[in-house]
Amino acid sequence: MLITANGLKAQDEDPLYTRAGFKIGANYANVTGDIEDTDARLRMHLGAVVEFPVSQRFYVQAEVLYSAQGYKIDEAGVENKISLNYLTLPIIAKYYVTNHISLETGPRLATLANVTESADDTPDEFFDTFEDFDFGWNFGVGYKLESGMFFQAHYVLGASNIINTEIIDISSNNSLLQLSIGYLFKTKNNRRQEPITQ
Repeated sequence: MLITANGLKAQDEDPLYTRAGFKIGANYANVTGDIEDTDARLRMHLGAVVEFPVSQRFYVQAEVLYSAQGYKIDEAGVENKISLNYLTLPIIAKYYVTNHISLETGPRLATLANVTESADDTPDEFFDTFEDFDFGWNFGVGYKLESGMFFQAHYVLGASNIINTEIIDISSNNSLLQLSIGYLFKTKNNRRQEPITQ
């Protein structure tokens, strides 16, 4: 009886498939540390995602994203908008506490694509003050619909110094809140099969 029950349970579970898609959303970005009196900037992120199943409840989502970040700072009464634009590789472990809601966490690797500021007279040394590599950790929740559309809210805690200490002896980390919407495509093989009617 136990063997039969386990067999029926396995048949009731949905088959596991890898699904690819995309996501886009808003960044609420700032920095913490020795850079004082900064204000957050509202920017954006977008890119491709792939969700790999490990079990019925546990998945891993790998992403390749363009993430526009930065901060605002007042300099002698003039607001200067600093743009730090990254190419990022988040690797997110997702545990589905229900069929739709997931708890999510994982590392985020990023490389600095470019730096700009709103000030007109930017010295060349300014661009060299930021490190090329950034490491952070994601914490968040997700909600996925049966259609493949999903929503995510992540906080990225910056764990590495974004300032080149060989030029300026200060420490600062990225601080990032992300709200995303995305879609995971279904292939022919992972669409639900319609029941056969007599």
